[in-house]
Amino acid sequence: MFKTSLLQPRWKPFLATLLFLLYGYNGFAQSITVNGIVKSQGDQASIPGINILVKNSLTGTATDAQGKYTINVRPDAVLVFSGIGFLSQEVSVNNRSVLNVTLQEDTKQLSELVVVGYGTQKKSDLTGSVSSISEAQFKKTPVVSLDNGLRGRAAGVQVTSTSNQPGGATSIRIRGSNSVNTGSEPLYVIDGFPVFNDNSATAGGATVGPKLNALSLINPNDIVSIEILKDASAAAIYGARGANGVVLVTTKKGQEGKMKIDINAYYGVQKVSKTLPLLNATEYAQLVNDANGKAIYTPEQIASFGAGTNWQDEIFRKAPMQNYQVSASGGDAKTKYSVSLNYFNQDGIIINSNFKRYSTRFNFEKQATSKLTLGLNLSVANTNANQALSSTGGGEGTQGVIVSALDFNPILGIRNADGTYVLESDRGIPIGNPVATALELTNKSVSTRFLGNVFATYKIINGLEFKTSFGADITTTGEKYYAPRTILAGSSAQGVGRVSTANGTSWLNENTLTYNKSFNKHAITALAGFSAQKYTRNLLTSSASGFVNDLLRADNLGSGAIISTPVTNLTDWSLLSYIGRINYGFNDKYLLTLTGRADGSSKFGNNNKYGFFPSGSVAWKLSEEEFIKNISQIDELKLRLSYGKIGNQEINSYQSLAGLSGASYIIGDKVVKGFAPGNIPNPNLKWETTTQTDLGLDLGLFRNRLNVTFDAYYKKTSDMLLNINVPWSTGFSTALQNIGSIENKGLELGIQAVVLNKDLKWNVNFNIAANKNKVLDLGSVSQILTGEINGYLKISDPVVIMPGQPLNSFYGYASDGIFQTGDNIANSAQKTAVAGDRKYKDINGDGVLDAKDRKFIGNALPKFFGGFTNDFSYRGFDLSASFNYVYGNKILNSTRADLDLPTGQKNSSARVKDRWTPTNPSNSIPRASLNRAFLFSDAQIEDGSFLRLGSLSLGYNLPSSWTQKSGLSHAKLYVSAQNLFVITKYTGYDPETNQSGQSNILRGIDSDSYPNSRSFLVGVNLSF
Repeated sequence: MFKTSLLQPRWKPFLATLLFLLYGYNGFAQSITVNGIVKSQGDQASIPGINILVKNSLTGTATDAQGKYTINVRPDAVLVFSGIGFLSQEVSVNNRSVLNVTLQEDTKQLSELVVVGYGTQKKSDLTGSVSSISEAQFKKTPVVSLDNGLRGRAAGVQVTSTSNQPGGATSIRIRGSNSVNTGSEPLYVIDGFPVFNDNSATAGGATVGPKLNALSLINPNDIVSIEILKDASAAAIYGARGANGVVLVTTKKGQEGKMKIDINAYYGVQKVSKTLPLLNATEYAQLVNDANGKAIYTPEQIASFGAGTNWQDEIFRKAPMQNYQVSASGGDAKTKYSVSLNYFNQDGIIINSNFKRYSTRFNFEKQATSKLTLGLNLSVANTNANQALSSTGGGEGTQGVIVSALDFNPILGIRNADGTYVLESDRGIPIGNPVATALELTNKSVSTRFLGNVFATYKIINGLEFKTSFGADITTTGEKYYAPRTILAGSSAQGVGRVSTANGTSWLNENTLTYNKSFNKHAITALAGFSAQKYTRNLLTSSASGFVNDLLRADNLGSGAIISTPVTNLTDWSLLSYIGRINYGFNDKYLLTLTGRADGSSKFGNNNKYGFFPSGSVAWKLSEEEFIKNISQIDELKLRLSYGKIGNQEINSYQSLAGLSGASYIIGDKVVKGFAPGNIPNPNLKWETTTQTDLGLDLGLFRNRLNVTFDAYYKKTSDMLLNINVPWSTGFSTALQNIGSIENKGLELGIQAVVLNKDLKWNVNFNIAANKNKVLDLGSVSQILTGEINGYLKISDPVVIMPGQPLNSFYGYASDGIFQTGDNIANSAQKTAVAGDRKYKDINGDGVLDAKDRKFIGNALPKFFGGFTNDFSYRGFDLSASFNYVYGNKILNSTRADLDLPTGQKNSSARVKDRWTPTNPSNSIPRASLNRAFLFSDAQIEDGSFLRLGSLSLGYNLPSSWTQKSGLSHAKLYVSAQNLFVITKYTGYDPETNQSGQSNILRGIDSDSYPNSRSFLVGVNLSF
């Protein structure tokens, strides 16, 4: 695929001349070839991936999978050997042609720098709870998006897909949900610029763009490290935006040395990982007859139907995905650069769905003078998606592709005899042809994102540094939707078109002073800063219907007979902040961190514009005490304690102000436009405040072959931003106020172990977390019943929010089997029922089945969750297997509620074959009937526990004797499988689902979700 002829001799004179002009040449001397092997001092095992650089030059190489290297150098050269986990070593060549080197392990590895807010710290000096994910961990297997790469990697971080479509959104919770109505997604800080993964932008109630993942515009191949700030001490530096945790993302920077060119590519195929068993045509016809109580289909017709059309097979396909990236990095002592180009293309497993991403990144740093350094971080990305309409909602059935494929009549074919599409199912309710919907409906989204900042650092005096930066995040999103007349979704209106655009601009200016000083046994680092950020977003939606034909689709809305009133919207907010932090260490044993941030936000009332968010933490390095130092097995032992307050401002703008809404009035015989008050103003509106206490322990044993991190925490969110009911006499139904509180408390454990470290290496990473959520107070409100699921069956208020209960609690009836022939139905609470109907428990015993008989029937929050990874390597081979798991959560399976109701008006689950009849007294599936009466109960609640093999990758690193002949410094071939299997009792497509997006209160709901896919990839990594 990649030709190496470009690196052959015809290029070498040019490269030599270029290097001579750029860097000079210190005389000419005859070079010699030096080779050898690099081993570790502890076990004398060969070490792959060690960098060997000629001191004060750009010449270098790296050891191969067997720890061997070859390099051409001058006889008097000095070689610098370095690698992660080992102490650097300089060795003089002294005219030797064979140079074997033994590197000493960096047993503590505690000098490793960890990115924290507005700076870095030594890992050993951390006093807060921070989880780090290195580039090596993050890229064991191909990753489609940043947030998906976090799945199962860090304790206390739960990642849930809200859509498995290509480019689909995810929802992330760090140590649980803190609120009811505000956003609970973490803050992402990418190379210093804060962004939110917001998938809820709307214009006048119309979603702008399909539910794409805002982070899908970030190329995961550019990431070099991820730090997750979990407790108040770590996250308080982000003040009003830190309550949900902070994810710090650092992209690749240039390193001193010769130019390095990397080429990464993979190609794969996906297929649906599971389909749902449904009735075939013959079985469906029998159900229709049974439900109607008469022969709708004759025996001769039934005998001729056979299996009929399997609509799932018709919409699902094997879909390719591919990724190609070229990157270059390098520099000298004063100039460093890194640049990358990426192309990613993923077709969906549903026909006519796809996602493409084009991206480029350029990071540059220049030491202009001995005191002044300038830098630039810049990324530009463009995504194009056509997403399958999974569900549209809206009462009598839906026209989404998934629900249509599950419900559509299997007796019918895709097209009529004249070649036109079969428009809809012919029984009972309107169900659109799923193939026609998938192929003919347009649901496209195009997004472009410019994210970058420029910065300058100036060393005022020794230990005192000033940094200023200015950045911008500019995003443009456009949606194009068209339902043609040939499909059910557009037939009644003679075509429906909509075009939406959203343009968002965020600029940020930050200025910090950092003082770093060590004297005697004291070490202090102080940070003070000022930050200003402003965000503006413009939205526009236009729609039309009644088209003469479908030729121009949504490209000419003016050709529609009915032009809807355009909807426009402007949203902005600004944030003004003052930052301070002090890190103090005494004798490298006792550590103290004090952090404070004052934020002023335009989102809140005049009486509460500013909030102050302080935190403090301490740590004790017991391993530095004499009574511990003598225990050779202990390399690190540190206790941490933190406490602080952090805020949440994630509400819509203008909630504290008196707003106006457009309204129509009839004056005489004319309709005129006017305005009416839009909400109740609240000048006292302020932040939600989350106080958090964290007790942690870090332990390293056996020369750090075993590392353990443990945390116990308690979080309480008070002054919740809650929409509560108000008297209708106010002119409104609800108002946003600071009322109520929620708590989260939990335990986290992370283990890293080097099990084997000989020729065969085996590393294990394991994490587990348990979080318990409880609503403490809702003010004067005793409970809130909320939520609505639309489809063939409508479920209203399936969730209750009540003090003393978890936030995501399901509330419904308790099922009690099926009424059987001979049951005394007349004396039951369901006096109008007949044999074969579903039976429910009369909870309060009043002889009437009504809303008072509902109860708690489970919640969507797991008892514990986590992940573990096993990494093996042997000579040139490496194998990585990553698992993630969830235990103890419940899922509201709305899809099952639909499929298990044998009405004969649509297709049903294969389980319906075992429905109740007088001769088959089933206790799970009710009788066939045209009656669509339905009560939400625990019959629709399922166990969502699962264990998933998320990725399995096998790679081979080619020996250096092969790669050097082609001008390569490294080459790796690999194969990978993703979502290889999942062990679960859940009967839906996939237990890891959250159909209601990033909502706090409607979690764990599966309503005709886009299925997960299983993929198989082959790839190559090349370095020059």
